[in-house]
Amino acid sequence: MAIAAEQLRPGREQSAVDHVVEEIIARVRRGELVPGQRLVASDLADAFGVSRAPVREALHVLSGEGVVRLVPNRGAVIARLTTKELLDFIEFTSAICALGMQHAAQKMDREEHREAVRVGMQAIEEAGLRRNADQFIDSLYRYHRTINEIAGNTFLVMFYSRPYFAFYNRLLADFIPGSQWEEYLEHYRSLTAALLAGTGRDPAKDFENHMRWASELLAQNAE
Repeated sequence: MAIAAEQLRPGREQSAVDHVVEEIIARVRRGELVPGQRLVASDLADAFGVSRAPVREALHVLSGEGVVRLVPNRGAVIARLTTKELLDFIEFTSAICALGMQHAAQKMDREEHREAVRVGMQAIEEAGLRRNADQFIDSLYRYHRTINEIAGNTFLVMFYSRPYFAFYNRLLADFIPGSQWEEYLEHYRSLTAALLAGTGRDPAKDFENHMRWASELLAQNAE
């Protein structure tokens, strides 16, 4: 039986919306879009090769995620976060990623898992060597995304894959690691060693301690 074009449209529009959401987040992570920058629907539609309808819907999706703010008489702008909001985000991230560490530590008997963690740590080391805060924060995000996938909790993966996680992580680069590159790297070397060991120190507890330190570092650098 033939399918009417109207029946196909919702799927195509949703795909276009996802595409626009992903592209906006990618541009924020690359520093091409910055907090406070106005987003013009017609410009985005041209840039992404879609109509304005999915762009408008994508902006509403991102507004719900806290990535975009809809400002009267200005339209959509990339959100600015206060120090308090970033500290709240770190506290929430600590709980989410500590759970990932806890479950992933029980699955380090598989070599593919161990190798994935080592690859993630190598990316952190390389970004740290370059002293590039944007790349460093992005490598930390990817590292924990890998660990959460290894952990195998569906909701953990789902929450960490939300657009706001990638967006908020990018904003942290303005404050951390600051001048504390070596200490930050040493924390992650220690976390990774504990995770790969599978016994001994609790990597989840170590991570929570690290995040308390990171919160203090952010607060100091934001003053």
